[in-house]
Amino acid sequence: MTVNPLIFSNNPRYRIARHSLFWLLWILYYTIFSALYWKDQFPFNKRFFSSLVEVSLSTPLDMLFCYSIIYFLLPKFLFRGRYLQMILVWLLFSVLFIFTFQGFNHQVVPYIRRAFGMPAPLFSTNHYWVFLDQFYQINMEGCLAAAIKLGKMTFIKQQELDLIKIEKQKIEPSLEEGKMLPVFLINALDRVEQLSTRKPSLIPGMVKKIKNLLLYVIYDSNQSSVSLERELKSLEEYVELEKTGMAENLRILIKISGNAGAEKIAPFIILPLMENGFRQLSQVNLRNKFIDLDIRIAEGGFHMKIGWSKPVDSSTLVNGGSAVLQHINKRLDLLYPQSHELKVVITDDQFIVILWIDLHRAIN
Repeated sequence: MTVNPLIFSNNPRYRIARHSLFWLLWILYYTIFSALYWKDQFPFNKRFFSSLVEVSLSTPLDMLFCYSIIYFLLPKFLFRGRYLQMILVWLLFSVLFIFTFQGFNHQVVPYIRRAFGMPAPLFSTNHYWVFLDQFYQINMEGCLAAAIKLGKMTFIKQQELDLIKIEKQKIEPSLEEGKMLPVFLINALDRVEQLSTRKPSLIPGMVKKIKNLLLYVIYDSNQSSVSLERELKSLEEYVELEKTGMAENLRILIKISGNAGAEKIAPFIILPLMENGFRQLSQVNLRNKFIDLDIRIAEGGFHMKIGWSKPVDSSTLVNGGSAVLQHINKRLDLLYPQSHELKVVITDDQFIVILWIDLHRAIN
């Protein structure tokens, strides 16, 4: 994604420069507009510098109002779908700032005008009209700030979605060729597109996790072994990704014990098992669902037990779940011959997969 860093970068240097440039242009615009308002009643230099001082001193109030909108109201209310609360708080902020600006106009502006040899402003006695005029002006500023913020976010989101679609196209041929890549990436990319309009606040976190998992898929999938610690980190990111935006009642319990730092494992053995559990859960109708994962690493031995809820009246995996286990078992036979065990235990309300691998006896 190629973007102008001055406009889009979150680097403090660029952000400070961007905001400084915006507010300098803001001051210059309103200074010239105000100076021209007086026409030829006073010398231009007197009009210009008087207006410059007025606008410069009032701009911090404009900044406070605009930043309250884009850094408080939008993330706290709009992005969380709390629209009514946002409108009420916006109105409250507007009223507070109107009174603040009125205080500035009555208490500060007359002194500035007199200092430059210009008459003090005349204030209307129609308080209703003054309030509406101030309300209009201040909310034009707030809407401008919100429009800039939302416009930038929309552009970046679209760029991110386009990038994800490109990566999705790269992955799909590998899946068709039968390579052991997590199918969840395709599902996650589809979910990002769906949530981008309904829950846009969730997208940045999802994109970050998908990016990390994509890098893992692209750069580590062809290796004979990867760091077990890295595999477990990818597992945790995948679980967080599955939880994002999940509306159904699902309890997830993960327990990992032992030292994985010095161990290696063949890639995409753990992730597909977890993915299979989530996929099976998504296709059954249960009021309360759960998925439990217990992993222990000890003296080169990898022990994994994953169980998920199932209807009492069913005993088989749905939609290819058994094929996934068979595929994993074939890979284990090739990579860990006579040094692994994969078995399935079915109870009344739970489907359990148990895996043991001797990590030190892999064929590289």
